[in-house]
Amino acid sequence: MKQIKLGAAALLALLGQYAASAQTPDPLAPPAPKQMIPQGPTTPREPPSNEAAGIAVDRYVGDAARSTPHIWRDVIYTRSILKEGDPDNPPANGAALYYHKEIAYAEMPASNATTLAAVPQQVMLYVESGNARLDDGKNFWMLKAHSAVLIPPNQVHRLVTGDGAPLRMIMLTRILEPEVKPRDGILVRDVDALAMTERNVHWSNFAKYVFLGADGLYPTDHMYIVYMAPRTIAGAHAHTPGQEEAWVKVTDGSAVMQLGSEIRPWPINSGFVAPPNGKTVHAAINLSDETQAWFYISRLQPTVAPPNPNRPAPPPAIAEGVARATVAGRPLKQAEYGPR
Repeated sequence: MKQIKLGAAALLALLGQYAASAQTPDPLAPPAPKQMIPQGPTTPREPPSNEAAGIAVDRYVGDAARSTPHIWRDVIYTRSILKEGDPDNPPANGAALYYHKEIAYAEMPASNATTLAAVPQQVMLYVESGNARLDDGKNFWMLKAHSAVLIPPNQVHRLVTGDGAPLRMIMLTRILEPEVKPRDGILVRDVDALAMTERNVHWSNFAKYVFLGADGLYPTDHMYIVYMAPRTIAGAHAHTPGQEEAWVKVTDGSAVMQLGSEIRPWPINSGFVAPPNGKTVHAAINLSDETQAWFYISRLQPTVAPPNPNRPAPPPAIAEGVARATVAGRPLKQAEYGPR
């Protein structure tokens, strides 16, 4: 419970600039002068086309369905979506991550188990569907659809699936920088229980902050689940050099991705790295009649703007949601699935 309180407090501090305070207009004030529409060279213009920017956008796109399968932890099938590479000149499609090692689709068959072992990377999991038990040899957590897991490097862990459907997940791996102190132990959150942290960002994005720097990541790292309502489009925007942002769709509905002057279909378990050139805009377009969701990671520039005293603290529901969504481990002797 102490860790939960600390996590909520850290989140409140980080979100201190959450929303601008509303101001009531003075009914006695004279009307503001009309603003003239800018003319000539000050008129806003569209960003350059991909051809003009000299960028091949398919190099920033990856799809699990087009990747070679591999085995991880002896029993889990993985297919790479996005992997490490040169974000200025990716050597292969999807090889554009600079800070993170890989985002992959992972599937573990029913009635199976990994060994109790550790890996040197930090591992982040987001469950798309299925159920499993995760344990560290002492305590366990039951995972379900929309569970998110943060496993620090060299932390022993084991996954055990029950009878029925396989466990389907998005898996993010990375090597932590020497200056980052890993968290102590496994962290599990039920994303369904979190409150919406961002609302109508880039027109139509609604995000839940799942893991942040305060949870044992690099200080400016973020992992969100972003939702878009039916028949909506996000405002296209670009990112500057040094920033990393990646999107992977985790729902199975009709959508397209915009990368600069081109669009691509966006099936489940595919995604892109936003080209960090300050020119190539990106956006998601939900073509379906259902709300859709994306697994999102980013690293911002290390500089942090000072707090704005004119902005109120975030709603209490956000911190309450973090506390409610953080799942405590239970003694392994009480486990639903027996040890294997």
